[in-house]
Amino acid sequence: MFDNIDELIEVNMKLLYTSKSQYMMRINFKDEYGFNLKNSKAFADILVKKGLVLLESSQGFRCDLTDLGRQIYQNGGWMRYLQTSEPFSEINTEVITDSQTEKIEKSFLKKILIASIIILVLCFFISLITVQILHKQ
Repeated sequence: MFDNIDELIEVNMKLLYTSKSQYMMRINFKDEYGFNLKNSKAFADILVKKGLVLLESSQGFRCDLTDLGRQIYQNGGWMRYLQTSEPFSEINTEVITDSQTEKIEKSFLKKILIASIIILVLCFFISLITVQILHKQ
């Protein structure tokens, strides 16, 4: 969708930060040449997912810079943030995949345990029924 998303984020974070109240309407987002973005809604959604802006809930036009967005801009901008966060992102993804694997394993073990209990109960009832049938004969 956006080939140069990081450059667009950098440009628009500067616009947001330097605006009077640190908010702007999403239709005023700019590209790297200073022209209005064509798909400002999708771009605003990207900024929201990254935690950089809060989108007005009623109409979805006003974008307020979040504390995270403010800190990133004050510490050198989006590009610098990406450079410093990349070494940590590899570690985070490894931790996330390990914890996801553990959750899946625990879920699988719970399912096996439940299935075993159900089979045990069924075997018990089948044994009782068999004993009663043999007792009557």
